[in-house]
Amino acid sequence: MQQRLSKPEQRQVEKHREFLSSERGFEVNYEEALENWNQHHGQRWREENHARMLAREREEILRHKWIESEKAQRDLGAEAALDWIRKYAAQWRKWYDDEYMGSEV
Repeated sequence: MQQRLSKPEQRQVEKHREFLSSERGFEVNYEEALENWNQHHGQRWREENHARMLAREREEILRHKWIESEKAQRDLGAEAALDWIRKYAAQWRKWYDDEYMGSEV
């Protein structure tokens, strides 16, 4: 069964392949790098990146809540948070995965 990786995960495996090749002094293939990365780094990397993504997403929701509450001249609370989720969550996560996560190690 072949594992399906996100673009950021693929970038991390490729970086790991380059590291292993340099460390070992010979070219390591992608499959070997993937297996090694999964065994030693994959779970921790996924957990850390998920936590970072959620923290940044919360910041965006709070920013949206503040802006919309200022416009309404009252605290919109959960209503504004749900508004952000409906309007922006999917595209924000795609942007985060495509653009932002690729630069993090």
